[in-house]
This record gives sequence, C-alpha cells and structure tokens, in this order.
Amino acid sequence: MAEKEMGKPANELVFEIRYRPNSKVLDYRGSWAERISEHMSLPEWRILENRIDIFDKEGKHHCFVGFRNSGFVTRDSQTANYFPDQTSKFIRLILSFEGFDKPLLVERIGVRSKFITPHVNSFDDLLKRYTQRYLRLTEQAEKAVDAKLLDIGGNLNFADKHGNFNTVSGPMIEDQMRQFFDWKDELPEVGFYYDIDYWLKPKKEQSESEILRTIGSFCKEGWERHNRLKHLIMGE
Repeated sequence: MAEKEMGKPANELVFEIRYRPNSKVLDYRGSWAERISEHMSLPEWRILENRIDIFDKEGKHHCFVGFRNSGFVTRDSQTANYFPDQTSKFIRLILSFEGFDKPLLVERIGVRSKFITPHVNSFDDLLKRYTQRYLRLTEQAEKAVDAKLLDIGGNLNFADKHGNFNTVSGPMIEDQMRQFFDWKDELPEVGFYYDIDYWLKPKKEQSESEILRTIGSFCKEGWERHNRLKHLIMGE
C-alpha cells in the first residue's frame, strides 16, 4: 500500500499599519503605484478611489496604500526572514514619499500570521495530540458533558513585552482550512492550524525605526510561536 501523502504546509502573512487619514494619497496615486511596483518587483497595479494595490500575477504578494492604512501580504513564505524583509523594504519606501508625515501618527500596527502544518495520520489522531498536549477539557468538564469529543478549537488572547496577540488554533480538515485560506492552491487533507494576530494601538507619532522594530518583533514572535506549538503538538 502506498504511503499517504501529507500535502504541503501553507502560510499567509499580513502586515497592516493604520495612521491619521492622509488625503495626499489621492494626489500621488499614479506615481506611487509605479514606484512601489518597481521597488517591490510586483508588475501589476490597480488604482482605486482612495487606495492603490500593487501585486504579482500569481496573487502571492500584494501591497496596498490607502488614505488611512497601508499593508503587505504574502503567501507561502519559505523562510522566517522573507516576510519581515519585504515588509521593511515596503515601509521604508512609502515613508520616504513626500506625502507621508514624518514621524507618522500611528493608530494601529499589526502582523497576522496563519499557518497550516500537514499531518500524515488521521484527523482523530491529531485531535488526540492537540487535546493531550495543548488544549483540553478538564476531567470535571468531560464528566459534565458526558459525550465523545469530535472537534476542538481554541481562541486564546495574550499579551507580552512586544504587544497583544490573539490566537486561533486546532486540528482541521481541508474544508475547514479553506474558511481561513482564501485561495485555490492545494491544501493538506488534515493539518494543524495556527493563527496569531499581533497588534498594538500606539495612537502617537512614531519614527521609521520604531515602526520597523515593532514589525520585526511581531514577525519573529509569530513564526517562532507557531514552530514551538507545532513541535509540541505534532512532535516534529
């Protein structure tokens, strides 16, 4: 009998910064789109009423600049450094534009990292690992419910020295994964899903170096937390 295919891991990494509304975005949309396209090596762009979108033909990388927020999205990053490096490259460019305030009044800054790690065995096996090693009902709760557990997922919110972070995790089958990954690429039949959304609301002026330091911390902590939990639950 052929060994079961695990499928490929998947990730989607999103950075967004919100700032005081900037009407100059409307004046510079065309020139900024060209400069971002060239700088980020993303050949496609779309100019809308109050924002610009710059992206590749495959839909794996996407920048946007709006009158009150900007961001960068990437899919299937192969290394921990790729996303923070590209985000830093993007932020340094847009903050160099004449139309952006320096320092920038930052209302919110966040990095959301979503991961799927394939599991070679059954969903029930992964469910058992997850409930034994990470999140489970207490013995008293099991007795009170008095039924077989078919599925579980955890929404847990935390804070550390870098900021606040909200997490969603659990074992999933492919149909469940597609509720969180809006693309047509292949996803594994069974996998461990981990979603970590790091954020801060400074609501004050921040320099380029402060913004980049926050982004770097959020990217690093999100990637490393996922790896630690993946190893804990799946033993990989």
